[in-house]
Amino acid sequence: MERSKSLTTRAFAIYKITLVVILFLFVGFYAITHIQKGGWFGYLIGFGYPFLVMAYWYPSFLRRIKSMKELSYDSENLYVKEKNYEIQIPYHLVKDVEIVSLDGLYKFKLFQHDQFGDEIVCKPSIWYPLNYKRIDAELNRIRSYVRKAHRVYKEQIGSDRSLPSN
Repeated sequence: MERSKSLTTRAFAIYKITLVVILFLFVGFYAITHIQKGGWFGYLIGFGYPFLVMAYWYPSFLRRIKSMKELSYDSENLYVKEKNYEIQIPYHLVKDVEIVSLDGLYKFKLFQHDQFGDEIVCKPSIWYPLNYKRIDAELNRIRSYVRKAHRVYKEQIGSDRSLPSN
């Protein structure tokens, strides 16, 4: 099978770094604003808020960033690119494909827990709100591949379960 182009944007690494930088800038400006106000409440919020964000929200944020993978596909499989290798995932193992954020993050839910978890998140385009028709058409093609693979897989399982006749 010939692979289609990569589903993940070329500026993927830049996107991941930019998200982390924006988080740190937001938390830093928020803390500085409250510290400048002064008073015990300003100092408490100014120093406590970054601690709370880093202790409670940042780990889940990092998990989401790490779950973002580079994907490519063909009519039979998804290919997840890791650092030194590539993992092939047949479409019948994909449970669902859905959009999870307004900036165009797509989540591929899997039936089984693989080495990178039970979901894969990808960013098809940096300019998602502006080119949503093209990206959504591409992901609808993948959804049709998933539905077709589920039908074929269920038919195959059904024929394997039938009793042999004498």
